[in-house]
Amino acid sequence: MLQVNDFLLRLSLCRGIGLVSKYRLWECARQARYFNNIDYLIDHANVSLRSASSLKNNWASPELDQAVALNSQEQFITIADPLYPMTLKETYCPPLVLFYRGNLSLLHQPSIGVVGTRQITNYGQSALRGLLPPVIKRQIVVISGLAQGVDGFSHELALKHGGLTIGVIGTGLDQAYPRNHQVLQDEVARQGLVISEYGRGEPPVAYHFPERNRIKR
Repeated sequence: MLQVNDFLLRLSLCRGIGLVSKYRLWECARQARYFNNIDYLIDHANVSLRSASSLKNNWASPELDQAVALNSQEQFITIADPLYPMTLKETYCPPLVLFYRGNLSLLHQPSIGVVGTRQITNYGQSALRGLLPPVIKRQIVVISGLAQGVDGFSHELALKHGGLTIGVIGTGLDQAYPRNHQVLQDEVARQGLVISEYGRGEPPVAYHFPERNRIKR
């Protein structure tokens, strides 16, 4: 398992490879049980020329070595781990690695995803105050994205009512977006769980947020 997890961590942090190509490389490696033969994976995983070139150029680079060493300090699970949620594994192009802070067991409890506008209205707040407390009371985990607006308000309600909540973020765990949600993110990690498929130092790039949405549903 150690060899597999090392491979998955390295692959997840390798620059220049899209999510689909990373998943195809993992599937090829898993089926062939080849976790060190990069040339074999490039030839057989049906990935784009760009992804193949990035893999070949970056796999043994000092930059990737440094990223792996840095992110090994975070707690993480991989798609090969027994603790990885089956429901997430069955989604389209599931994340190969989930970095986390908090109570990982929340991933295996009944949950509800909450998504909405970043410009929450008074009506939106009122609606959430009416809808979420009964859910929270039943110990159903509230999952949202720790963003401004509906996301943040949902986490705040869950914490206020002593409920369980998971924040799925689009940055590395060492960052908060927006920045004024750092205290909220820390509190969610303390009382619930914060997860991300992005390594330390990853900024809030625009395409991260639609990608992370497949995790919080």
